[in-house]
Amino acid sequence: MVGKLGLVGAVAVAWLLTFVVMGGDVMPALSGHHDDPAASAPLTPTATYPSRSSSNVPAPGSTPPATPGDTTGSPASQAGGAASAEAAARTAPLAGQTLQARPKPRRSPPAVVEFRMATFNVLGSSHTRKGTKRAQKASGSARMARATSYVIDNDITLVGFQEMQPDQRSAFLRSAGGRYGLYPGGSTLDGDNSIAWRLDTWELVKPGSVPIPYFGGHARNMPVLLLRNKATGITIYATNFHNPADTREYGKQGKWRAAAKAREVTLFNELKDDGFPVFVTGDMNETQSWFCAVAGPGDLKAAAGGEGGRAGCSVAGGYRIDWIAGSHDVQFTNYVEDKSGTVKWMTDHPVMIADVRIDSRDFPKSVTRAAG
Repeated sequence: MVGKLGLVGAVAVAWLLTFVVMGGDVMPALSGHHDDPAASAPLTPTATYPSRSSSNVPAPGSTPPATPGDTTGSPASQAGGAASAEAAARTAPLAGQTLQARPKPRRSPPAVVEFRMATFNVLGSSHTRKGTKRAQKASGSARMARATSYVIDNDITLVGFQEMQPDQRSAFLRSAGGRYGLYPGGSTLDGDNSIAWRLDTWELVKPGSVPIPYFGGHARNMPVLLLRNKATGITIYATNFHNPADTREYGKQGKWRAAAKAREVTLFNELKDDGFPVFVTGDMNETQSWFCAVAGPGDLKAAAGGEGGRAGCSVAGGYRIDWIAGSHDVQFTNYVEDKSGTVKWMTDHPVMIADVRIDSRDFPKSVTRAAG
């Protein structure tokens, strides 16, 4: 009996030792079957790192695909993964594709044009002939030759002339040597009030005119030009007027000055809606009352200073009947009323000069073609 008990105990001890050694599993494996597939998977790292020559590089930030039989949760798998990661750390990282920032498209700066303009009553030739009250002055053509040099020397690229009679127009074009265009020019009475522009600076887009009552109500066609700046493509309206004065010969002309002013108000009110800067030159034979009448409807300001029509009627003080005005958003600087000896030799009016700056952002419609 004792022998049998000893044998049973020996078997029990052997079974217990086998249980410990086998990790608690003492059941014999069945050929071709297993309850846990992961138990038979090899303990190899699940994370892989492509070689330099590999083209199968996952996109930045993407998750690598799962490996069948993934046992990363087991201690052995974690240890293997750590070993692979450490090995990868000792290897130079793969040079992937470098993402380049997309270059921003270049935008051209807004077009800006700067130029100098003037209004110039040249004193018509008929006023300085023998028998006139200004006979001591030189002839109209001689004075005009000097006036042309004055315009060129002062770098004036846009000028409104008044009283520019036929012999004076010829003298101007001859002395200018092809530098300036002139409209309307010609030999008719309408050419007495002409606009000149530098041909290397401006191109004539569209000539035009408006009938303005002159002495006794007789209409003169006065120029309204569309000019384009060649460097920037900025297009402007240039207008030039001579309203009738009270004279011994023609008497009081207040009625016709008022009629002329009314036509000008209508014109400026129409032009401002086209989107182009508007410029006005002229001998209006009227002081601030002329400007205050046109400033509001035309949204104009005077080169002499002041805020123009947006502030009721804001204009710099001083006596003047010759005017330079422009759309409110243009910039006038360096305004001069030249009454020098040179000017007095040429005419009986001061020459009004101003520098102008136009920023196309203030007149988006004014650039009618690319700068060239």
